[in-house]
Amino acid sequence: MLIAVTVWSAMMILVKALSAEYTSFQILFIRTLFGLAILTPILWRNGFSTLKTRRLPLHMSRAVFAYFGMLGLFIGLGSIPIAEVVSLSFTQPIFIFLLAAILLGEKLNARRVIAILGGFAGVLILLRPGFTEVGFGAAVVLGGAIAYAFSNVCIKKLMTTENVTSTTVWVNILMCPLAGIPAAFYWVTPTLPDLALLAGVGLTGTAGIWFISRAYATAEMSAVVPFDFLRLPIVAAAGWIWFGEITDIWTIAGAAVIFASTYALARSEARKKRI
Repeated sequence: MLIAVTVWSAMMILVKALSAEYTSFQILFIRTLFGLAILTPILWRNGFSTLKTRRLPLHMSRAVFAYFGMLGLFIGLGSIPIAEVVSLSFTQPIFIFLLAAILLGEKLNARRVIAILGGFAGVLILLRPGFTEVGFGAAVVLGGAIAYAFSNVCIKKLMTTENVTSTTVWVNILMCPLAGIPAAFYWVTPTLPDLALLAGVGLTGTAGIWFISRAYATAEMSAVVPFDFLRLPIVAAAGWIWFGEITDIWTIAGAAVIFASTYALARSEARKKRI
């Protein structure tokens, strides 16, 4: 999980640096291409029969939601301070539990309701609607977190019949045209140094997903989730050093409340599984 946090933070820093010259569509398209390049040897080793599926519509739904989730994250990185983007991204697990209750019929017990309300309270602290204007960047990042939550609900349904390799490859294959078509209209030919940075986005993004999956497979979610909060000081320091961004107290306080709610939810779910 520490490696996942490090490489995922590196991806966000790279996207922030590239956003001044390239659109989020192009960055996402190249990130997806490099992700496919990394996954191709695994697909070759396991055989192309891995892609055989009877649930292509659900794969497509997952890809569309994942695309908008990542696009919202990338647009946010180019619009608002990087620490604020990370803080708002902590709401994703809250949205997942809320959607699981609505779409999958999972029960909302008292702990889940309290955690969800706590997460939304953290968002209100961070954004302070009525005291400051809620900008486009923050709204897009929150929309991206909701889209990611929908994507995760699709994954949960896919995992009843599919495997991790199949779902990972399919989402990259289907996201390529989704990002590639709009990227073609705003294409800027990358310089060699920028191409290396774009390759870094693909490498760190794919590695982050893999290491997070390994962390959740190795230990209980409640044991590894606290390490995710380290993303905030890492990107806040990077934002200050490289982009001249100062993280205000409201961002830190809101992030702490959101994360505390997420952690309480993870511990509650782990305790329920043990019982």
